[in-house]
Amino acid sequence: MSLAQKAIAGFFLLPLLDAPWLFLQMSASQSMFSKIQGGRAVQMTLWPAIIVYIALTYLLLQQTSVWGAALSGSAVYAVYDFTNLAVFKDYTLQFAIADSIWGGVLFALAFTILRHFFPL
Repeated sequence: MSLAQKAIAGFFLLPLLDAPWLFLQMSASQSMFSKIQGGRAVQMTLWPAIIVYIALTYLLLQQTSVWGAALSGSAVYAVYDFTNLAVFKDYTLQFAIADSIWGGVLFALAFTILRHFFPL
């Protein structure tokens, strides 16, 4: 499989694997996000999400091991989460930690699936 094909597979795989986490966390974190947004509900905008998954796919394709993928995923998510924790008064440490761990799990799962089903 070519690198382009693997990139396309990764681009669709990451949001597919991420969707259950986003769904589960949305109800649990709605109050936090609502406070951050001045009482407004969370609304997703598609084009920035596409850019996020393109960037995550690029980073995923740089990985050479499951542990490297897990550490990179945790690092990427930690940058996002702990920046939010530093900037937003109502962002919680518990959410930042849980989401950072999820980033590692997501990358490890996606790496394993890509390596198994879409080897270069």
